[in-house]
Formats: sequence, structure tokens, C-alpha cells
Amino acid sequence: MKTPTLLFFCLALASFALWAQQDAKPDTSPHESPNTAINEAATEARKIVRSLEEHLSGKPRLTYETQLTSDVVLDNGQKIQIAGTTQVYFKRPNQLMVELETDSIRRQIYHDGKQLTVIAPNEKYYGIIDADSSSIEAMMSAANDYGLQVPLVDLIAWGAKGTESLKVDSAVYIGETRVQGKAVDHWAFRGPRLDWEVWVTQGEDPLPLKISTVSYHDPSQPRFTAIIKWNERASIRDSLFTPKMDKDFRKIPFKKLQPANAADANTMEENSGRKEAGSE
Repeated sequence: MKTPTLLFFCLALASFALWAQQDAKPDTSPHESPNTAINEAATEARKIVRSLEEHLSGKPRLTYETQLTSDVVLDNGQKIQIAGTTQVYFKRPNQLMVELETDSIRRQIYHDGKQLTVIAPNEKYYGIIDADSSSIEAMMSAANDYGLQVPLVDLIAWGAKGTESLKVDSAVYIGETRVQGKAVDHWAFRGPRLDWEVWVTQGEDPLPLKISTVSYHDPSQPRFTAIIKWNERASIRDSLFTPKMDKDFRKIPFKKLQPANAADANTMEENSGRKEAGSE
């Protein structure tokens, strides 16, 4: 049986940044090829995404919580569903606090502009990564170098330099609906590896309230869904970004990923196992 861990929630939202308004069956003129219609839709998609990215990146702080569900496929092919939550507090450029809790793990992540601290409060251990950078750069480096990824924390990176946009093969505007009692536009699109759906609030403050993905590249086609609640009026004190742990917490080392097995790298809990086994 596959053990549900943080890796099952590692869907990098930095890759989720491109969708377009396009009819399910594009209406093309006799002189307009389907490829032309697709190119025009992609151009319109970039405009929509850039507008949303500029809106989010223009906010001096972001505060939100999410409710997550993710399919986990067992060795026998059976799907089970794992649930979790995240809370994110971010003040530009270099103050970040994230709390992640799933059915199986709990993690707290702090960045203060100098270092990134990851705490496992239930197991009473922590690790520190030098990160003299912005919080966005710190999280991107931690993901690339150590395999540390947190679901939907990538929202803080929307509109930032260095993040990549998802290439769209096709896109559909589903229509208007309501999420959390608010009017939203529902979009669906397909990329090289994922089907995406996103629900974005209408009006002058466009925010994603729900995101759902299906990995059709995986034969089991697991689905990930997140409901996002924005708390822009929440009070954020500087003390929130200071790691809090008891004196009996033990420090463990982070180990960098090896290029050959980076895609299959395990997370911080496996580093703890190596430490207990005597690996330095």
C-alpha cells in the first residue's frame, strides 16, 4: 500500500497560470483554420491570466486557507481520498508562515528573509534551510533542491518573475455559478498533462475560490480539489513569522535531491528516518 504523505499534495500551482475563454466547439469562418482559432484563444488566455496575476502580485500581503482533497491510488488500483487543510500568511517580500495538516501529517513552515524553517510538531523535529531571499524564491528553491512542496502555497508566486505558465491545448468557459455564496466564472482547460478547472470571483477583486485538477497523464487519473477562503482583513503581526517550538525538539538535516531521482524524492519525514538510522 502506498503511504499517503505530503508528496500526494505536491501540485505546484506555479504551473497553473493559463486558461482561456473558448467555446467547446469554436466557430471558425471559412477562411479561418482551427489552428488560427486556437492561437487567438491562447492569446486571449494570456491576457486573462496576466490580469489575474497582476492583481494578486499587486497585493502587499496574502492571507488564505484551503480545504484540500486528493485521490491516492493504492497498489491494487483502488482509489482512496485524503483530506487536508493549509493556512498561509504572507507579507511581501520575505515574511511567510504556512501550516499544513492532512490525514497523516502536520507541518509548519516559516520564512523570515534569512532562513526557511520546517517544523513537524507531532514528531518534535525541525529542519532549517539558509534562504537569504524573498519568500517566493525561498519556496521555489526548497521545492527544486529538496523536494519540499506545499499545496497552493504557489499562489503567492502568481505574477512573480521566474514562474512558468501552463501551456493550453484547449479551453472552455463553462459559465457563471456561485462558490462560497459569491458569483464566480467557471473555466476548464486542458494542458499537456493536466485537465484544470478554476472558479474565479467576478468584479474588481478577481480571486480563485476553487481549483480542481485531473492528471490524465497518469493512467489512474487522480483528482485534486481545493476550496480557497481569502482572509484579507486578518491581522498579521510580525511575531507570526517567528518559529515556535519546545526546547526538546530535535534538529535534523535536509538532504538535497539527486538529479537522477529528483522526481521520486521523498520529503522531510524520510530525512528524519535517515538521521535516526545514523546517516549524517
